[in-house]
Amino acid sequence: MSSVEQHLANDQFLQKLSAFYRDSKIRGPRSVYVTMKPYDGRTKATPKDQQFKDGDEVSCLFRAKWGNKKIATEVKAKEVNKFHTQYSAIIVAQMVNLEKRKKTEDEKKKTGAATKA
Repeated sequence: MSSVEQHLANDQFLQKLSAFYRDSKIRGPRSVYVTMKPYDGRTKATPKDQQFKDGDEVSCLFRAKWGNKKIATEVKAKEVNKFHTQYSAIIVAQMVNLEKRKKTEDEKKKTGAATKA
């Protein structure tokens, strides 16, 4: 399993993320996982009860995983709006790949009972 690359530039991250989605569509039903969390540049863990300080420049860390490939990028607070717009465009473009989930008999009974009540 390959480890995550160093943080990519935001544009490179979005290009590779698009490639992940494209390859998952072509090569079969593999999921692409994207996670994001606040990031202050620390590389070591901090206690759970410790919060970000007012002076800390908080950014957002985006990670994506497809199969055994992992990528990550750090989005600075000033660039969040631009990045989010580009990220949203990629997600909307990939929604054509979504398939409607088939409901089981139990789920059908629950939704039927909820509508009758």
